Amino acid sequence: MMSEGGIEAFPRRSEEGSEEPRPGKRKIDERGQIAPSPAEVSAVVQLPGKASAATAGEGYRASAVALRPRYPPYPKGGKVNDVRKWAKECKRVNEILRKDMDFDIPTMSKPKDPYTTKAVQSSRDKVVVLRAARSIVSVSYIMDDGQRLPRCTGIIIKQLPDSGRHRAIIVTYSRVVCKAGRKLDPLPKLSVTLPDKKTLLDAELIYFNDHYDIALLEVYLDYPLELPSIGLDPEYGEELFVLARDGEVSLRVRCGNIKWLEESSILGRDYYMFLSCDIPEGGNGGMVIDHDGRVRGMAVYWSPHPAVISISIIEKCIDMFMHYDRVARPVLGIRVRTIALLDVQRQEDISDFGINAGFLVDEVYNPVAEQLGIRCGNVITSINGQGVLTLPELEHYLLSLGSDYLQHNSICMKDFKLRVFDLKRGVAKDVTLPIRFYDKAERDEEFYRMG
Repeated sequence: MMSEGGIEAFPRRSEEGSEEPRPGKRKIDERGQIAPSPAEVSAVVQLPGKASAATAGEGYRASAVALRPRYPPYPKGGKVNDVRKWAKECKRVNEILRKDMDFDIPTMSKPKDPYTTKAVQSSRDKVVVLRAARSIVSVSYIMDDGQRLPRCTGIIIKQLPDSGRHRAIIVTYSRVVCKAGRKLDPLPKLSVTLPDKKTLLDAELIYFNDHYDIALLEVYLDYPLELPSIGLDPEYGEELFVLARDGEVSLRVRCGNIKWLEESSILGRDYYMFLSCDIPEGGNGGMVIDHDGRVRGMAVYWSPHPAVISISIIEKCIDMFMHYDRVARPVLGIRVRTIALLDVQRQEDISDFGINAGFLVDEVYNPVAEQLGIRCGNVITSINGQGVLTLPELEHYLLSLGSDYLQHNSICMKDFKLRVFDLKRGVAKDVTLPIRFYDKAERDEEFYRMG
């Protein structure tokens, strides 16, 4: 069909009815893919004794030369033999493509830990977790042969200028440097790997405290590190994230709630709070954060419930050490639980005596307290006038008294005034209990038993 100017209004078709390609236009094959141009074909097909256009440098890019194999179209007729041939060819192409893929790069690799994927779902939580992860490091032993032996996670908690360099203080789990409450002898060489997964720094132990399960390490750098945002202590029932670094320094995350649970018999660690989830690989010393990314504590492994050390206790210990080179606390010699966390039936029975708050006495191992008539099953309704407290709050209060003791260089004894209710007799009495302060980093069972 001719137009007025003598030009065909429609392109001519071949005998098979296909459209002849116009100059400069790519042909579309039956699979919907762009077919290679003649120039590209000639660049790929090497003629005997002649260099291809690409190798001859005739303007063709190398990427245009390396044409990747394509999956064949599904056979139209659907015959069994044709489908088998199609499947066989697809398998062959797939094997070629897989060999060509670099699975080591992040975009091609699978998630290293599916539980981390499950723990962090929303886009907002991912942003929060990734930001907080910039402040956690991997803590390791360096063996005699130079190999790195990952041990736990550390939190970059403070940063101080020092002779033109940056001195970073890292808090981690005390078991990396001690065993059964005693510092390892000899102490292994320590190192930390920064969040970039490449920078390995020698670390020096500057303090550890067995009772509070913390160790402080210092490293020196020529540039500042990112410090985390510090929040308040965890609340019972609150949902939190646990962040850690595994043996490959990769981020691992778990999500769980603070359980409505207290355990007063864990080596005197009444201040522990407990998680409903497991902690990940490398989770000892891991950062515990809320959904706003604020640090609420540090995770440690404990069976059957992983524990959390509240951030206020950690900060109080660090501040005390930075000022006085030691941490002091009064030792009551009494194990207690909070009335508010007892089951509701026992709370109702205790309320019949007019008691709605206080501490239930689980064990008395202070002989002076026993002589003063404090017994298992009694209720302590106040300590030095302090009424309704959780056990972490009580521990923070005891640490505050320890700070005052170090500040004023006072004697190692202090009178505590307790209000004690005897449920068996139905009477309350005031007790003045002399308490000693303990400021040693290592465990002293005899001191604890003497009260």
